[in-house]
Amino acid sequence: MRIDPALCRTILIAVEGDPKAGSGHFLTITVDGYDEKTIAHHVKHLFDEGLILGQDVGHLNSPYPEIRIQDITPEGRNSLDKSEPAAPHSKIGFQ
Repeated sequence: MRIDPALCRTILIAVEGDPKAGSGHFLTITVDGYDEKTIAHHVKHLFDEGLILGQDVGHLNSPYPEIRIQDITPEGRNSLDKSEPAAPHSKIGFQ
């Protein structure tokens, strides 16, 4: 399966924005327009690349990879920072 960079970015943004991220709870990611198998393969890719923290809970008889997501890593945040446009700078002072 080819890796879709847009889906990877969407997953990273979802993990980073989830209020349960880093709490010790596992996160569930769904993305409109993508099936569970496609998301699972992309999550496995992000896990293998060190962009998300999680646990590999897949079994030999699993139909696709199973990673329980816990949080985004500093590398994952750096990846998002590189792909997102710079935040607008606001001027501070008096007029």
